[in-house]
Amino acid sequence: MTSAPAPTRHHAPGVRASLALLAIACILPVVIVTAFLIVHFYQRERAQLIDNTVSRARSIIIATDRDIESTQLALQTLSTSNMLLNQDLRGFHARATGLVDKLGADSIVLIDTDGTLLLSTRRPYGAPLAKLGRAPLLQRILASGRPGVSDMFIGPLYGRPIFVVGVPVMRAGAIVMTLNAVFTPQRLQHVLNEQKLTPNWRASVLDTGGRVATRSHDQDTYAGRQVSAELRRQLASASESGMATRTLDGQDVYVVYSRSARTGWSALLGIPSEELTASLYRTLAWLVAVTLAALGAGLALAWLLGGRIADSVQALVAPARAVGADGSLAIPPLHFREANQLGHALRDAALSVQQARADMRESEQRLALAANAAHLGIWTRELRDPDIWCSEQWRALFGFAPEQQLTLADLLAKVHPDDRAAVLHTLSHTQHGAQRYDMEYRLLLADGEQRWIGSHGSIEHDEQGQPLRVRGVSLDITQRKQAELEVQQKQKEVTHLARVAMLGELSGALAHELNQPLTAILSNAQAARRFLAQPAPDLAEVAEILDDIVDEDKRAGDIIQRLRRLFGKQDMPHQRLAAAELVNDVIRLVRNDLIHHGLTVRTELGEPALTLSADPVQLQQVLINLLMNACDAQAAPQVPDGVIVLRCARDGDAVQFSVIDRGAGIAPDILAHIFDPFYTTKARGMGLGLSICRSIATAHHGTLWAHNNPDGGASFHLRLPLAEGAQ
Repeated sequence: MTSAPAPTRHHAPGVRASLALLAIACILPVVIVTAFLIVHFYQRERAQLIDNTVSRARSIIIATDRDIESTQLALQTLSTSNMLLNQDLRGFHARATGLVDKLGADSIVLIDTDGTLLLSTRRPYGAPLAKLGRAPLLQRILASGRPGVSDMFIGPLYGRPIFVVGVPVMRAGAIVMTLNAVFTPQRLQHVLNEQKLTPNWRASVLDTGGRVATRSHDQDTYAGRQVSAELRRQLASASESGMATRTLDGQDVYVVYSRSARTGWSALLGIPSEELTASLYRTLAWLVAVTLAALGAGLALAWLLGGRIADSVQALVAPARAVGADGSLAIPPLHFREANQLGHALRDAALSVQQARADMRESEQRLALAANAAHLGIWTRELRDPDIWCSEQWRALFGFAPEQQLTLADLLAKVHPDDRAAVLHTLSHTQHGAQRYDMEYRLLLADGEQRWIGSHGSIEHDEQGQPLRVRGVSLDITQRKQAELEVQQKQKEVTHLARVAMLGELSGALAHELNQPLTAILSNAQAARRFLAQPAPDLAEVAEILDDIVDEDKRAGDIIQRLRRLFGKQDMPHQRLAAAELVNDVIRLVRNDLIHHGLTVRTELGEPALTLSADPVQLQQVLINLLMNACDAQAAPQVPDGVIVLRCARDGDAVQFSVIDRGAGIAPDILAHIFDPFYTTKARGMGLGLSICRSIATAHHGTLWAHNNPDGGASFHLRLPLAEGAQ
């Protein structure tokens, strides 16, 4: 059968397209890395710019705090004036008016504790003044006794946004009034001008409520207005930070700020977003231009070279198709050294194919002769095709006509009904990962004859690892199977004879064990007879005697039933049995013989739920044989310990029985042969006991071995797998 053709891609790219992709693949990583470095450098420069801007914002708020603190110091000095102590408000008004320009304020105001304006340098002395009421700054000064600065508010005498710096005026240790300096936003603008900012940058100083105290652009328009709620939340979350936002005049900026720990006011600097990204965009535009130029040059070169390579490859297509044909190949001159080498390789391949065909024909003829001489039937089954190819010898084995079209259903119809499910199960495994299989089954031929077939197959897989086909051979193994059946029958007879011989050794003990219930029955019957002979027999006592007779009869029946199973020739089918129950049954069978030898058995049972799937009679035979051998080993007078250990324990997914004696042990030269057939150290032994025991262990998929104990004696171990579901 020929192998399936390799799958082809109908839309595979050509050489030119592949080289173009190669050029792109070579250039793009460099471009990507360059872009990454550019962005990384931009981010580093941007972070440096932002850090520097934060420092400038810190300088602005420090200068603002310095102006406020110097104003507070000047007001505190002025508040100690004798004019205020002597209530000379007219004279104090004149003096304060002269100090307004020196303080850089718009006016100086004296406010009573109830919020009444006592004087203002903005009005002539004695002119009517408004009452402020409980202003926030006044409340803070009265509560803390310390100087303070107000947030921006609309001044009652100005009608526009102002802020006030105030100090308490003390008399006899109590605050009697406050002295305040009033400032308009223009008075604070010098702290922004000192930074010499770029004209398109935005700078502001905000009070604690986020209102503009002074601004670098459009101050008259935006003084006293609050910034956005998002920016106010950011200002409240950290003392210094930055964020992207939009200014009050609608410009997109990245704003950084620094907040004063003393006043709670903040200095803001806004960097236009386009200024932050302009250098990045210029560099990236340059990179795109260079990339396009490199791609253009690379693609042009790839197109030129791809055309020459494609011409060379196309010139080899016709010679490649003619590789299987007879005659020599004509290879035209090609553009590349590698293409010329491929042409020479095609010429050599054509010669190799021709030689391989001749060799294959010779091999097929030899294989056919060998298969016919060995009576082997050869077959091939395509798993994706229902038909089966087979040789003439195979057809003769299975009874099919030479020209008959065969399918799997035709094959299964010939298989014996009892073997059909197993054959189908094995064949189905070929589609689920099995590499090879071997099976034996029977055929029912047209004349009613049964023929044993041995079939050996191996599975081939496709490139995806899926099963593709099965190849194999079949041969007639009828004579071999008949010989195996005869050997099995002889082995069963030998096993039975060994069991009978072993029971012969136990006959005295078994007779004694059977005599006990019979004696009890006789004694109970005689007692019942005496009770019934009395004039007024005690019927309740008679009933108890009869119950004892029934129990002893059942006991005798159990003993006879166990002996019958052991004497029987037929092997019992495998059944689930508890390991502990098997041990107890064996102990009951050999108990009297052990007593006769003056020995005892100490049982060491492991888990109570250990379950086997086995022939109970055969396992009893093994354990009885091992116990009898242990009795013989400890029968010598010099052995002081009359205890034999019978242990049953879990060993992974198996149960292990161990018979341990304290005898003289086994000589090293004998230990290697104790399981050999007809090997014995006993005067009257046949040498089959341990050999049969190992055969029984092997038939149960187990093992049997022995070794000498370090402290004397020997141990025999029987390891058997647990029943399914008992692990």
